[in-house]
Amino acid sequence: MRRSLQITGRVVLSTLVLGLVLSTRPVAAGTDIGPFCFQLNPFVDTLRLSATVPDGSAELIEIHGRWRADAKAGDTAVGGAGPAQYQLLGGGTLSDSFMDPGHFDMGLQFVQDHATFFNGNFGCNFLADIDQVTLSGSWVLQCPGSTVYTQMGTFSPTACTAAK
Repeated sequence: MRRSLQITGRVVLSTLVLGLVLSTRPVAAGTDIGPFCFQLNPFVDTLRLSATVPDGSAELIEIHGRWRADAKAGDTAVGGAGPAQYQLLGGGTLSDSFMDPGHFDMGLQFVQDHATFFNGNFGCNFLADIDQVTLSGSWVLQCPGSTVYTQMGTFSPTACTAAK
Protein backbone atom coordinates (compact mmCIF):
# COMPACT_ATOMS: atom_id res chain seq x y z
CA MET A 1 0.00 0.00 0.00
CA ARG A 2 2.84 2.35 0.89
CA ARG A 3 4.50 1.72 -2.51
CA SER A 4 1.18 2.48 -4.25
CA LEU A 5 0.93 5.82 -2.45
CA GLN A 6 4.51 6.68 -3.42
CA ILE A 7 3.84 5.95 -7.08
CA THR A 8 0.59 7.97 -6.99
CA GLY A 9 2.43 10.85 -5.32
CA ARG A 10 5.16 10.82 -7.98
CA VAL A 11 2.61 10.80 -10.79
CA VAL A 12 0.74 13.74 -9.25
CA LEU A 13 3.97 15.68 -8.66
CA SER A 14 5.21 14.97 -12.21
CA THR A 15 1.90 16.12 -13.64
CA LEU A 16 2.03 19.38 -11.63
CA VAL A 17 5.63 20.10 -12.65
CA LEU A 18 4.88 19.38 -16.31
CA GLY A 19 1.81 21.65 -16.13
CA LEU A 20 3.86 24.50 -14.65
CA VAL A 21 6.61 24.12 -17.26
CA LEU A 22 4.17 24.09 -20.16
CA SER A 23 2.08 26.97 -18.83
CA THR A 24 5.11 29.26 -18.47
CA ARG A 25 6.51 28.50 -21.92
CA PRO A 26 6.37 31.62 -24.12
CA VAL A 27 3.99 31.36 -27.06
CA ALA A 28 3.49 33.56 -30.08
CA ALA A 29 0.60 35.94 -29.75
CA GLY A 30 -1.73 37.21 -32.42
CA THR A 31 -3.56 40.36 -33.41
CA ASP A 32 -7.32 40.45 -32.94
CA ILE A 33 -8.98 41.98 -36.02
CA GLY A 34 -12.63 41.30 -35.08
CA PRO A 35 -15.46 41.34 -34.41
CA PHE A 36 -17.27 40.81 -37.68
CA CYS A 37 -21.02 40.13 -37.91
CA PHE A 38 -22.93 38.55 -40.78
CA GLN A 39 -26.57 37.97 -41.65
CA LEU A 40 -27.22 34.46 -43.02
CA ASN A 41 -29.71 35.00 -45.84
CA PRO A 42 -32.57 34.14 -46.35
CA PHE A 43 -32.75 33.27 -42.62
CA VAL A 44 -32.92 35.23 -39.36
CA ASP A 45 -29.59 33.77 -38.14
CA THR A 46 -26.51 35.89 -37.50
CA LEU A 47 -22.83 35.09 -37.03
CA ARG A 48 -20.51 37.07 -34.76
CA LEU A 49 -16.90 36.20 -35.54
CA SER A 50 -13.62 37.16 -33.95
CA ALA A 51 -10.54 36.84 -36.13
CA THR A 52 -6.95 36.52 -34.90
CA VAL A 53 -3.97 36.88 -37.21
CA PRO A 54 -1.03 34.94 -35.75
CA ASP A 55 2.13 37.03 -35.37
CA GLY A 56 4.59 36.33 -38.16
CA SER A 57 2.12 34.80 -40.59
CA ALA A 58 -1.17 35.89 -42.08
CA GLU A 59 -1.67 32.79 -44.24
CA LEU A 60 -4.08 31.15 -41.79
CA ILE A 61 -6.38 33.29 -39.68
CA GLU A 62 -8.00 31.81 -36.58
CA ILE A 63 -11.75 32.31 -36.34
CA HIS A 64 -13.91 31.95 -33.23
CA GLY A 65 -17.62 32.49 -33.47
CA ARG A 66 -21.10 32.58 -32.08
CA TRP A 67 -24.15 31.79 -34.20
CA ARG A 68 -27.54 32.92 -32.97
CA ALA A 69 -31.14 32.74 -34.09
CA ASP A 70 -34.21 34.29 -32.51
CA ALA A 71 -36.99 33.33 -34.94
CA LYS A 72 -40.58 34.25 -34.23
CA ALA A 73 -43.52 32.16 -35.47
CA GLY A 74 -43.54 32.37 -39.27
CA ASP A 75 -39.80 33.19 -39.47
CA THR A 76 -37.31 30.77 -40.92
CA ALA A 77 -34.10 29.92 -39.09
CA VAL A 78 -31.26 27.82 -40.49
CA GLY A 79 -31.89 25.18 -37.81
CA GLY A 80 -35.63 24.92 -38.49
CA ALA A 81 -38.90 26.85 -38.63
CA GLY A 82 -39.77 29.43 -35.98
CA PRO A 83 -40.41 29.90 -33.25
CA ALA A 84 -36.76 29.02 -32.69
CA GLN A 85 -34.14 30.35 -30.36
CA TYR A 86 -30.67 28.82 -30.28
CA GLN A 87 -26.98 29.55 -30.07
CA LEU A 88 -24.03 27.62 -31.49
CA LEU A 89 -20.37 28.12 -30.66
CA GLY A 90 -17.42 27.22 -32.81
CA GLY A 91 -14.16 27.97 -34.47
CA GLY A 92 -12.07 27.32 -37.52
CA THR A 93 -9.81 28.84 -40.14
CA LEU A 94 -9.91 31.53 -42.83
CA SER A 95 -7.44 31.62 -45.71
CA ASP A 96 -7.02 33.10 -49.18
CA SER A 97 -8.84 30.87 -51.63
CA PHE A 98 -6.50 28.67 -53.62
CA MET A 99 -9.11 28.04 -56.33
CA ASP A 100 -10.88 31.42 -56.44
CA PRO A 101 -8.52 34.46 -56.38
CA GLY A 102 -10.01 37.52 -54.69
CA HIS A 103 -11.93 35.35 -52.22
CA PHE A 104 -11.40 33.83 -48.80
CA ASP A 105 -12.35 30.29 -47.84
CA MET A 106 -13.61 29.87 -44.29
CA GLY A 107 -14.26 26.55 -42.60
CA LEU A 108 -15.88 26.41 -39.16
CA GLN A 109 -17.08 23.67 -36.84
CA PHE A 110 -20.06 24.63 -34.69
CA VAL A 111 -21.62 22.75 -31.77
CA GLN A 112 -25.01 23.08 -30.11
CA ASP A 113 -27.04 21.16 -27.55
CA HIS A 114 -30.66 21.48 -28.71
CA ALA A 115 -32.19 18.20 -29.89
CA THR A 116 -34.97 20.20 -31.59
CA PHE A 117 -32.82 21.99 -34.18
CA PHE A 118 -30.55 20.80 -37.02
CA ASN A 119 -32.32 17.39 -37.01
CA GLY A 120 -30.97 16.85 -33.50
CA ASN A 121 -27.34 16.83 -34.66
CA PHE A 122 -24.99 18.49 -32.20
CA GLY A 123 -22.07 19.25 -34.53
CA CYS A 124 -22.23 21.17 -37.82
CA ASN A 125 -19.64 21.93 -40.53
CA PHE A 126 -19.87 25.40 -42.08
CA LEU A 127 -18.04 26.37 -45.28
CA ALA A 128 -18.12 29.91 -46.69
CA ASP A 129 -16.76 31.58 -49.82
CA ILE A 130 -16.13 35.26 -49.02
CA ASP A 131 -15.52 38.06 -51.54
CA GLN A 132 -12.48 39.99 -50.27
CA VAL A 133 -13.94 43.37 -51.30
CA THR A 134 -17.59 43.15 -50.20
CA LEU A 135 -17.15 40.53 -47.43
CA SER A 136 -20.33 38.92 -48.78
CA GLY A 137 -20.61 35.46 -50.21
CA SER A 138 -22.18 32.04 -50.10
CA TRP A 139 -22.24 29.35 -47.44
CA VAL A 140 -23.18 25.70 -47.01
CA LEU A 141 -23.86 23.85 -43.77
CA GLN A 142 -23.84 20.13 -43.11
CA CYS A 143 -24.64 18.56 -39.75
CA PRO A 144 -23.74 14.86 -39.88
CA GLY A 145 -25.66 12.38 -37.77
CA SER A 146 -28.33 9.71 -38.01
CA THR A 147 -30.29 12.15 -40.18
CA VAL A 148 -27.91 14.48 -42.03
CA TYR A 149 -29.01 18.12 -42.03
CA THR A 150 -27.92 20.47 -44.82
CA GLN A 151 -28.70 24.09 -45.59
CA MET A 152 -27.18 26.78 -47.80
CA GLY A 153 -27.56 30.45 -48.57
CA THR A 154 -25.76 33.74 -48.89
CA PHE A 155 -24.47 36.13 -46.25
CA SER A 156 -23.73 39.80 -45.95
CA PRO A 157 -22.02 41.99 -43.34
CA THR A 158 -24.24 43.53 -40.67
CA ALA A 159 -23.59 45.78 -37.68
CA CYS A 160 -22.46 43.96 -34.55
CA THR A 161 -24.81 44.52 -31.63
CA ALA A 162 -25.07 42.90 -28.19
CA ALA A 163 -27.86 40.64 -29.52
CA LYS A 164 -25.67 39.25 -32.32
